[in-house]
Amino acid sequence: MDKPQLVLHICCAPDEALVVQSLQDRFDLTSFFCNPNIAPAQEYQIRADEAKKVADRFNVPFTADRYDPDSWETAVGEVADTPEGGERCRRCFMLRLTRTAAFCKQTKKTRFTTVMSVSPHKNIKLLNECGAAAAKEHGVIYEPFDFKKNDGFKKSVILSKELGLYRQDYCGCRLSKEERAARKNRIPDR
Repeated sequence: MDKPQLVLHICCAPDEALVVQSLQDRFDLTSFFCNPNIAPAQEYQIRADEAKKVADRFNVPFTADRYDPDSWETAVGEVADTPEGGERCRRCFMLRLTRTAAFCKQTKKTRFTTVMSVSPHKNIKLLNECGAAAAKEHGVIYEPFDFKKNDGFKKSVILSKELGLYRQDYCGCRLSKEERAARKNRIPDR
């Protein structure tokens, strides 16, 4: 029996590895790396290379979207000064998931999901709302998984260590990198 096709929006290799391992028996997977939010370009390339490494390891077709940080700057421009987790993240999710839905339609695949829900820092309700809206816009189906359930994040950390994957310490955008640096500067050495 043929497995249903599912495009995975990939944000990073550690989350990709866990989701591919979790879903490969149920779906015919395709990885789509779409992250115009990642800055700087060197960080983008590291994450894209790592995501490709995971796809190759699990024998999953891999496509990287064009790197277009200006589209992200435009999408979040009006709300760039809002905190992580709010409107700026919603706009970022919409940008990336809309591109994933468009890729899905272009490649004649009917459904997609995102691996971003592995992160305990991502609002699953917001992710799923954005995924559903992007799917509706392109006439495809969004599968609303929550991969952080059942210790998904912890399993992702363990698996990424086993596979020797690069684990980033910020979501990817220049604003989250600045916020991370500010948090580190506020924490006194012990």
